[in-house]
Amino acid sequence: MRTKNLFALCLTALLIAGSAGVAFAQGGDGGGQGDPNQDPLAVYRMSGINSEQEEQIRKLAHDFEDAQRVRAKSLIALMTQMRVLSLQPDPPEEQVLLTQTEVNKVTGDMAIERQKLLLKVRKVLTPEQRKKLVSIMSQPTAGTGAGAGTANSERPAKNRASAEQGESDEN
Repeated sequence: MRTKNLFALCLTALLIAGSAGVAFAQGGDGGGQGDPNQDPLAVYRMSGINSEQEEQIRKLAHDFEDAQRVRAKSLIALMTQMRVLSLQPDPPEEQVLLTQTEVNKVTGDMAIERQKLLLKVRKVLTPEQRKKLVSIMSQPTAGTGAGAGTANSERPAKNRASAEQGESDEN
């Protein structure tokens, strides 16, 4: 029971951190206009959004979080099922694989929905604001390592190349 509660707590924290940091995933370090870890809309404000756009983004994020909560509950149930299976001396292979396939589907759906949210948010922005957002995302980020705080695919190319060069130098 303790393991189940710990897993649920960790998963919930991960989901909250991921959805609360929707704007931060777009990149940028806030440029001194607020910590994106504390204010997920900071990078969009830096891009020049107005109050109407901010409200639209908040609604999109709220809808996303509601849908993710449902998926998270499903994922927790699947992980609980997987745990029960793994505690059997001879777990049924077909059931384990089917359960894992469903876990993969739910986590994949969550990732796809997150990307859809980021694309919807960009559609709220004007073309000029999108350009500014990309410019902000292209700047080196604060923190440790190249692209700290951004998803690997969203790392600025210059920082990604530097990180890869550093990795090859260490080998």
